[in-house]
Formats: sequence, structure tokens, C-alpha cells
Amino acid sequence: MKNSSAFKIAYCGIVCAMSTLIMFTSVIPAMTYIMPALAGIIIWSVSGQINRGWAFLTFAASAFLVLFLTPEMEAKTYFIMFFGYYPLIRATLHKISFIPAQILAKLILFNAAAVSGYQIVIHIFGITDVLNDLSEFGENAVYVFWAFGNVAFFAYDFALKYVFYAFDAWIKPAINKKIK
Repeated sequence: MKNSSAFKIAYCGIVCAMSTLIMFTSVIPAMTYIMPALAGIIIWSVSGQINRGWAFLTFAASAFLVLFLTPEMEAKTYFIMFFGYYPLIRATLHKISFIPAQILAKLILFNAAAVSGYQIVIHIFGITDVLNDLSEFGENAVYVFWAFGNVAFFAYDFALKYVFYAFDAWIKPAINKKIK
């Protein structure tokens, strides 16, 4: 039953709905960055349960729904630009055996996505409140915020290892037990 198309479609549909629902909670100001990261982890579960191809399809469907249904522009941009797919490509980045090159690849990916997302929020969506909020902290606040973003990214990346382990050890066996 686990390998049936019906299971795959149902599982991906549930995950897509859950990630979209999670993104609705990003309207709470403190959740602007946390909810996209959590939604991406939930999408990764498709990779762990089925495979990465289905996970990328689920991400694409979720990104479409999030783009048109959720109200928080900044959160949806960061979900689509980075957090929605990063857990899916993390394993590929870990195939780089030279650790400094692996770290550099992760930094390049994160910073390209963060800067692009920031530019989209400001120039396409016209949300300049992000800049106004940071201006209260001085002219270098953007760079300090960016540095904290990189530290938060590495904490997120480190935590993903344990989230993936917990999924494989506890959640996946529980799901598989229910569908047999």
C-alpha cells in the first residue's frame, strides 16, 4: 500500500495542506522566519517517506498555494526562495566531501536566496517597512541582521540533522505501522 500511487498522492496532499496551513501562521510577527523553515521540514518528510521527486512536486504545489493564499509577503518569499526546498537539497550538499567547500556552497546558496528574497520583498512587493524597522538600529543594522541570519542558518542546518534522525527513528515507523 505504501508504494501505491494513491498513498503517494494522499501523503503529498496532506503534507501540502499542512505546509500551507503552517504558512498562514506566519502573520504572527515572530513567526515570519520560523514558519517557512518548519513548512520546509514538513515537505522534506515526503523525501523521507517516498522520494525526492515527489518531495519537489509537493514543494512546487505548496509554493503555488502559499504564493496565492497566504497573506505574509515576506514569509512566503523566504519559503519559496529558500526554506521550502533547502531540506530537500541538503543531502546533495552533504555529498561534497571537502567540508570547507560544503560550508561555502551552503553559504552561497543561503546568502543568494536571502539577498534575492530581500530584494523581491522590497522592490517587487514594495514592502519597505523592513528597511524602516532596521533603520532604528543605525546604518549598519542591515549587515548585523544579515550576520545574525547566517548564524541562524547554521543553527537551522545543524538542527535539521536531528530532525531528520527523529523522523527516521520515530515518525516514519509510526506512519508505516498505520498504513500496513
